[in-house]
Amino acid sequence: MPALPQSPRRSTACLTLALLCALFPSQQLAQNPSPLLEPTGIAYDSAGNLYIADSARHQVFEATLGGVWLVIAGSGVQGFAGDGGTAVNAELNAPQAVAVGADGTLYIADTANQRIRAVSNGVIATIAGNGSAGFSGDNGPAMLASLDQPNALALDSSGALLVCDSANHRLRRISSGTIYTLAGNGVQGFAGDGGLATSAELDTPSGVTVSADGRIFLSDAHNNRIRVIATNGVITTDAAQLSLPLGLAATSSGALVFADTNNQRLRNIDASGNISTLAGSGVQGSAPDGSIALNAALDTPVGVAISTFGNPTFADTSNRTIRILAGNGNLYLPAALASARSSSVALTLPPSALYGQAAAGVAVSGSVPTPQGLVQIFDGNTLAAQAPLTNSVASLSLATLSAGTHTLHAVYSGDGLNPASSGSPSILAITPAALLATANPETILYGSAIPALTGSLSGVLPQDAGNVAAVFTTTAQRLSPAGVYPIAASLSGTASANYSVTLSTASGSLHIVPAPTATTEQQPAQNSYVGLPLLLGAGVVSGTSGVPTGSVNFVEGSSVIASASLSNGTASAVYLSPAAGTHSLVASYSGDSNFTPSVSSAITALVLPMPDFILATSGSATQTVQPGAIATYTLVISAQPAPFTGAVSMSVSGLPAGATASFAPPQLVPGSASTGTVLSVQTVAPVVQMHSISARMALCATALPLFFLVGRRRTIPACAALCLFSLMLGCGSRSVPEQTQSAQSYMLTVTGTSTNLAGALVVHSTTITLNVQ
Repeated sequence: MPALPQSPRRSTACLTLALLCALFPSQQLAQNPSPLLEPTGIAYDSAGNLYIADSARHQVFEATLGGVWLVIAGSGVQGFAGDGGTAVNAELNAPQAVAVGADGTLYIADTANQRIRAVSNGVIATIAGNGSAGFSGDNGPAMLASLDQPNALALDSSGALLVCDSANHRLRRISSGTIYTLAGNGVQGFAGDGGLATSAELDTPSGVTVSADGRIFLSDAHNNRIRVIATNGVITTDAAQLSLPLGLAATSSGALVFADTNNQRLRNIDASGNISTLAGSGVQGSAPDGSIALNAALDTPVGVAISTFGNPTFADTSNRTIRILAGNGNLYLPAALASARSSSVALTLPPSALYGQAAAGVAVSGSVPTPQGLVQIFDGNTLAAQAPLTNSVASLSLATLSAGTHTLHAVYSGDGLNPASSGSPSILAITPAALLATANPETILYGSAIPALTGSLSGVLPQDAGNVAAVFTTTAQRLSPAGVYPIAASLSGTASANYSVTLSTASGSLHIVPAPTATTEQQPAQNSYVGLPLLLGAGVVSGTSGVPTGSVNFVEGSSVIASASLSNGTASAVYLSPAAGTHSLVASYSGDSNFTPSVSSAITALVLPMPDFILATSGSATQTVQPGAIATYTLVISAQPAPFTGAVSMSVSGLPAGATASFAPPQLVPGSASTGTVLSVQTVAPVVQMHSISARMALCATALPLFFLVGRRRTIPACAALCLFSLMLGCGSRSVPEQTQSAQSYMLTVTGTSTNLAGALVVHSTTITLNVQ
């Protein structure tokens, strides 16, 4: 192909037309059997997929890493349409460049439409250019600006888009929707090295890239130079003595790879400034797939990109294809353009492995030597592991596979040269890994709540940190008897099923020890008396929970005076015969298997003498009365000691014959003081005889009615006899009394009888004297 004229002063329209015609002869396009007609600009995304702008097909294609050919934008109809719609249905017009943002946005230089368009999530939109060829809009909205033949794109570290506005002889920058000039004053020519890039003259800039250090490299195509713009905005020439340099790309090592188009070569400038040829013999022509790069004939290399594997890639435009420089020094088509290519992947697995220790080997063979790229192992449809190939093989850890049986297969993602492939399934059994748990010993009081048991767990893999833990338990409960209980360990957490656990020999136990108790003694009744049992009581409570059992001794000094068993925490006993006086008593709990002994504080019990009474007279104890008179005595019942609450019944003995006695009242209760009763003795009156006529007459008078009323002869003699008897008793003499009782002194015994608090009979007496004259 003839080189383009080198005139630095041709008009923009003529220059652009000449460039296009020289690069892409129409007769060649019509005869092309390839899916590509005029591949010009190319770019890789971060995943390794290659995007290709085909200016003759008016489309953008993708050659995936795995070897699939896709249409990304453009219906194939030349024109402008489709903004806001699906990118594959849009119309493009001779797109010459692509770039891919970090977020996956695809930028397209829609060259003959004088626009920059972007595809995001499959939707296309214009982001710069109003569609009119020209120059305008700097420092304003990019969509209102005029562009003229934008033909190369690149992104800087900030995500701003660099555009070679080739027919305007400028490099422009679009950031946050605003466009401005970064290099070129708009004059077609060569000038300005050593000065600000915005003041320099350029001639049809047609390639741009940004190095890792921020410098911008620019193909100043018709000046046959590569120029560099430093971070301070100063422009200089980086390489000369070239012939129509177009596409260029910076490598991670600081080298610059570019298409020396009319020299039919792909060349390299290393970080030290040394230039060398990477591909192309300098002969314009074609070479078969797999040719040695330095011996291969090329035809108008244009776009340049560096693959994710560091392989220089270029559009061999007039050969209507894409070439990749492999690590073995040969040139290959992308796998998507080489249908005969194939690859195979082999998975090597052990039949079983311990959880966390499983590993696999994967080997990939391909049509292009030494496949590169990523291999993945899937457990069913779940990704289990992935790793990059090194010399066609990879070792993959399967440490994350859970315990159980797994059906695994390996997948090779491709490297752009060798297509993706998938291997046959293999079976792997994962057995749980052993963990060692050590329980911390724990001691608690009987009746306490079982605490959260703790311990340590060793052997957990770092990948499961925080996802598996030991749970320590015991069969003991809150009221389990005092003793030693083993602690068991189990596992919890999302990763627990991948492990088994055993207890170490150093693991501790749960010790339940008797709980402390508190014993309190009840205060006996306030009034306790000799002869009465002294009721004793005590309560024993746990310092935790539960009810103590066992017995309580009631102790006075060193002597046990009573004992009793606890029932529901209380004990009752009797001190049968306490002596009168003050007693200091304590209750001593003996403890049981779950509770410790305890002793109450001493209490003081006062035992009083048994209450009694005394009987005495008040006033004279001797009374003298005439026969038939009443003798009275005042008697006093006094508590000694007080109080005496029994009822005292009064009685008297030794009374004269025929005399009677009464008490008022007959019963009395002395209480805490004394009370009195009055004894009345009724003596007997003397007997008197009366001899008188009147008496006799009375008798006769009694008999006379009988004499007249009876009327029977046999009664007359009887009545007469009665009257005669009455007359014989006396004859008219007076009545004369006759004494029948002589003077006498009597010793009387007055007795009070009652029952004391002990139920015993209490009897006290006193004597009084009765003189009857």
